[in-house]
Amino acid sequence: MKNLTIVIAILLLFSGSLLSQEINKGLYITFKGGLTLANQYGRDVESETQLNSNPPSFYANQPASNKLKSGINIGSLFEYRFNNRYSLGLCIGYIQKGSAINANKHFNNTTQSYESVNGKVNWNQNYWTADIPLKLYLPAKQNGFNLLGGFSYGHLANSIEKGDIEIAGINYEYTRDRWANKNEIGFILGCGYNYLIPNTNSNLIIEFIWNRSFYESIGADFIPTRLKYFNQTFNINLGYKLGLNKNKK
Repeated sequence: MKNLTIVIAILLLFSGSLLSQEINKGLYITFKGGLTLANQYGRDVESETQLNSNPPSFYANQPASNKLKSGINIGSLFEYRFNNRYSLGLCIGYIQKGSAINANKHFNNTTQSYESVNGKVNWNQNYWTADIPLKLYLPAKQNGFNLLGGFSYGHLANSIEKGDIEIAGINYEYTRDRWANKNEIGFILGCGYNYLIPNTNSNLIIEFIWNRSFYESIGADFIPTRLKYFNQTFNINLGYKLGLNKNKK
């Protein structure tokens, strides 16, 4: 019991020294990028779909909800650190959203029958973004964890369905422009880890972020009816964070 009391006292003293250490306040910029995994879900989003009509005018009815489409995201985060606990930022970036489409069959109008489809089709939605993250830091001596949450805005750069498929032994390059929502508002939640580079005012960072639209987006295309879906992405990012001011305690 005595040994346990001593251990607890040491841990409390150690944690107190960590939390009381001075943290540099001020403005920082982070250059970051990484892998994005995206999909869509909602009442009109089915896990399997079909390709209609005859090549080259066939199209996919629905995006898949049980597969993730890989992509990238890049951005620059301007962040003001108020104290050792909180910061508020603005991140300007680019992200690849959309979904992988489970195109499992094709309806042939000539034969009035279904044919098997092999291959891969993606619905690529690429957005310019502006995020406003609020961070809660859990500081340590040189390294620190943080939790983040905030709002996200996306403006559509382009939207296209694209893939390579095989129908009845014939290969097709499937490309189709497809309308998506021009503007999208959502939220971000995540966590991160900062590694303070010794004797510098900079950090290496890794972060995990979930981004989802607030509401069901209504696609402008009638394929065969307007889709209602949530866009979501899971991001794994690496970055370099640099202080833009002299050390202020």
